[in-house]
Amino acid sequence: MDKRIGVFFCRCSNLISDRLDEERVLAKARQIDGVVHVASHNLLCSPEGKKFLAEEIKEHSLDAVVVAACSPKLHEKTFMTILEETGVNPFMLQMANIREQCVWITPDKAEATEKATAYILAAINRVGRHESLETKAIECNPDILVVGSGVAGIEAAKNFSMAGRKVYLVEKEPCIGGVVARIEEVYPSMECAPCMIAPMQQEILQDPNVEVLTYSEIEEVKGFLGNFNVKILKKPKSIDEINCLGCGECYPVCPVEVKNKFDGGLANRHAIYVPYAGALPNIPVIDRDICLRFDGQDCSKCADACPMAAVVFSQESETIEVNVGGIVIATGGETYDISKVEELNFGKIPGIYNTIQMERLIASNGPTEGEIVMENGDAPKKIAIIHCAGSRNAKHLPYCSGICCLNNMKLVRNIKHAIPDAELHLYYRDFCLPGKAGQAFADETLKKAIAHRYCGKIKTSDSDGKIAIHANDTSDKFDMVVLTPGIVPSADGKKIAELFDLELDDYGFFKEDHNLLNISSSSMEGIQIAGAAQAPKGIDEAIAQAAGTAGKLLAKLVPGRLLEIETKVTVIDEELCGGCKMCISLCPYSAIDFDLEEKISRVNEVLCKGCGTCAAACPSGAAVAKHFTKEQVYAEIEEVTL
Repeated sequence: MDKRIGVFFCRCSNLISDRLDEERVLAKARQIDGVVHVASHNLLCSPEGKKFLAEEIKEHSLDAVVVAACSPKLHEKTFMTILEETGVNPFMLQMANIREQCVWITPDKAEATEKATAYILAAINRVGRHESLETKAIECNPDILVVGSGVAGIEAAKNFSMAGRKVYLVEKEPCIGGVVARIEEVYPSMECAPCMIAPMQQEILQDPNVEVLTYSEIEEVKGFLGNFNVKILKKPKSIDEINCLGCGECYPVCPVEVKNKFDGGLANRHAIYVPYAGALPNIPVIDRDICLRFDGQDCSKCADACPMAAVVFSQESETIEVNVGGIVIATGGETYDISKVEELNFGKIPGIYNTIQMERLIASNGPTEGEIVMENGDAPKKIAIIHCAGSRNAKHLPYCSGICCLNNMKLVRNIKHAIPDAELHLYYRDFCLPGKAGQAFADETLKKAIAHRYCGKIKTSDSDGKIAIHANDTSDKFDMVVLTPGIVPSADGKKIAELFDLELDDYGFFKEDHNLLNISSSSMEGIQIAGAAQAPKGIDEAIAQAAGTAGKLLAKLVPGRLLEIETKVTVIDEELCGGCKMCISLCPYSAIDFDLEEKISRVNEVLCKGCGTCAAACPSGAAVAKHFTKEQVYAEIEEVTL
């Protein structure tokens, strides 16, 4: 080794030095060829310690440094900065972790001394083979992609737009607004939900900085913070959105009808439809899976009825490619499939509804225009609401969604307003009433209903045209029963996670960076999560988290600011590459392309994150991870003989 290596031992305020023989360790380091200076300090990461290190590097003209101290995760960047400030390439540093991986787990002082010595010798052997690497930076793209247009997605997009950023708001459904746009009122204010959210929807649809792409899905994602390339599939609505007035003349003439999922299956929709009255944008879409025209039949009734000639059967799908610097995932959640809880007989006994269906019965833009009626058209006289239907149950949802109890209190008020004489019963395990207004809201509501606390299983059965609820060895009969399932991730969450290379938690929600300190950042830098995509939450929490995600990305993606890209990337030796393409299939960042003319693989260093997967798998040894070459890694391993 022809480098001038310096070894610096940090006592860590005696947390290290008291647990091993410092002099013996330093004496061994002095005997190694290439080591020209060995020194120790009480606390190298302190201001005095950093100044000491810088002065020692300059005084002894060092061009490679070993720091024996704590975990590189804590202070590698600290010491790399000192090297850079003293004119030494920052990658000529190697840290030996003799605290967490040595003295803290090795109580015997002699054994700890031997282990620390081995770690330091390994670091010396490795740093002698380090190469100077050049740090590169690119200008960040300040534009933003928001996936999902519920309240969280709209709030995030609005915040970015206010900062003057271009925003692409992608929604898989034909309309924006999510679940909130489909309900009548919100707790605890009992404010009209459509009235509350409509201004947000209109604002975002008319915002010149926001391009709203409804009926669209993400196809492909490449890149990293500051430089994402995203392909978006815009599915054909078969409607000219510029000419369409949203008059609705095309709906009633359509001969095809199916259950409308937006109404919880309580009403039908046609093949050409808007999801519900008041949906925004007020532009219909043709469901090609059921449209007679796209089944080979000669039907053009909707086109014939349109006064603006806005029906365009020949419209094709379109792939839009956008470049953005940051991404927000706000895909929301949905209610658990309560039919899986067999003892509750959802879908088997008439008169049993889930909360979404009840919300749509209550809604003035719902299938019954706000009139709560049973299938025979009569208003129910006795109604039960069952809390925790499948929730806090190891077989179904082991967690509490946190918003269901207060939402049920809201339903009680809605029902009593619609049917003042109705007798209401609540079956609950425990009440979860978060927030400063939760308890007061519940206390006032419970004056309007009879509450029954149940333990263990609760089940329903058919009983002479009534619905019997069996709980706590008792039973009662009702005209209507509302089941309250918990919140689960959106059905396409796994697909989205794979596209964006994100981690999911044990329940299928997008995994946050830290469940207390950083719930809005995902497992991928530059991709934030907001709303129920991260965990069940109410409107207020979703809005707050969305604003937080916007703040974090705006702080990182400053127009004109340079973003440092990964330096320790993989390079491919063109002479050794056999063109097997194994690296391409393994790369998690899609950073490797194949040169058809040369028949070799090439790494895009802007996209590469230096994970080394390709280098580990390359059968010809052509792929080499910078700063983690085989020679460097083997040199380190050879010295660890314990």
